[in-house]
Amino acid sequence: MIAWLLPAPALRRLLPDQKRRAAPWIVGLMTFVSLVVGAAGLAILGAVSDLQSASQGRWSLQVTGTPADAARAQALLARSPEITSVAPVPPEEVRRTLGEWLGPAAANLDLPLPVLADVTIRPGADGTATAERLARQVPSARMTPYAAELRPLLGSLQGLSILVLGLLLVLAGALAAAVTLSARATLEGNRATLDVFHGIGATDAQLLGLVQRRIALDALLGGIAGGVAAALVLALALVPARSFLGQLGGRGLLSTTDLLLLAGLPIAQALFATLVARRALQKALADSL
Repeated sequence: MIAWLLPAPALRRLLPDQKRRAAPWIVGLMTFVSLVVGAAGLAILGAVSDLQSASQGRWSLQVTGTPADAARAQALLARSPEITSVAPVPPEEVRRTLGEWLGPAAANLDLPLPVLADVTIRPGADGTATAERLARQVPSARMTPYAAELRPLLGSLQGLSILVLGLLLVLAGALAAAVTLSARATLEGNRATLDVFHGIGATDAQLLGLVQRRIALDALLGGIAGGVAAALVLALALVPARSFLGQLGGRGLLSTTDLLLLAGLPIAQALFATLVARRALQKALADSL
C-alpha cells in the first residue's frame, strides 16, 4: 500500500500534479465535519445506553400522606422479597431541588413536601405488581419506574442519533459527488499528457493508475489533516466541558471503542474517496473512447 502511494521517482514524475488540487481540501473538510458529527452521535448513543442500564430495576417511591404513611410504605417495601433496597431521599435535598425550580421564593413557602425514596427491585421481579400491592395497602403511596420518567428524554436522544446517522449519510454522498467532480477535473486537466502516454502504448489501466494514485494520496493527506483538526476541536472544546450527556450517563464523553472508531474514520473516508474516484475515472475513460 505504501509503495503504491509513494512510487519510485521516475514514476512519480508521471503523476498528474496540479498546483491547486481540490481533493485534499474536500476530503479534509468532509473528514472534519464527519468526525465532529460522529463524536456527537457516539456520545448520544453512549448516554442512551448508560441511562437505560442505570434505570433497570430502579423505581421511585412518592408518599403524599402523613409521616406514618411514609414509614409504613417503606417498611412494607423493606419486607418485600422483590425489593433489594429502599433509600429515602433526605428532605433537605428535596427542598434544594424545589428551590432550583421556584428560586429563592421556595424558602418562604410552607409547602407540604412528599416523602421520596429510591427503590431497587431484584432482576426479573415484577415491579408493577409490587407497586399495585403497595397502592392498595398505602393509598397515598405511589411507585413509578425510572424508565417511564426517562422515556421522553430517551426518545429525544434516540431521535437525535437517527438525525446524526442521516447527516453522516448525507456527508458521504456529498464526498462521493465532490470526489467524482475532482477526479474528472484531474483527468481533463491532464488530458494532453495522458493522450501522449496513450499514444506511445500505455493502457487504460496504466493511465487509470496514474490519476488514481494522485487522488488517493490527496484523499489520505486530506483525511489526516481533517482528522487532526477535528481531534483538536474535540479535545479543546468538548472534553474539558464535561458534556451534559456524559454527566447524565455517569461516564466520559467517549469510550475507548468510540475513540477507535473515530480514529479509523479518516482512513475509511480516504479509501471510500479512492474507490469513488476509480469508478468515476473508469467511466470517464470509457466515455472518451
